[in-house]
Amino acid sequence: MQNISPGSAPSQILSIQGVPVVTVVGRLDTATAPAFDAQIAALLEEKHKRVLLDVSRLVYLSSLGLRSILKIIKSTAQNGGRTGIFSVPPQVMELIEISGFQSLLDIYPDRESALTASRM
Repeated sequence: MQNISPGSAPSQILSIQGVPVVTVVGRLDTATAPAFDAQIAALLEEKHKRVLLDVSRLVYLSSLGLRSILKIIKSTAQNGGRTGIFSVPPQVMELIEISGFQSLLDIYPDRESALTASRM
């Protein structure tokens, strides 16, 4: 799993308690989605059943950003699992709800809750 500085690209990927956690920073839009997709490509090839998204530092999410998140959702579903998301800012939650993505994601208030649920 790669560990990339948030300054060089829109995300950082860490393994916490055996669960990949993707921290998305700043904007996930037309300008940054291609770099994000490149970062998560290796993660998707590893065929995880569970991936968590930390969006606490995500300030803007476009439809292209949603498409990038959908790649993770599809990958975990194909591997018999689900994608979780936590620490969702109100403006991002609004877009998730409008797009209908809340039914595709397990949504948690914070990292601890998401990790606890992932161990069950």
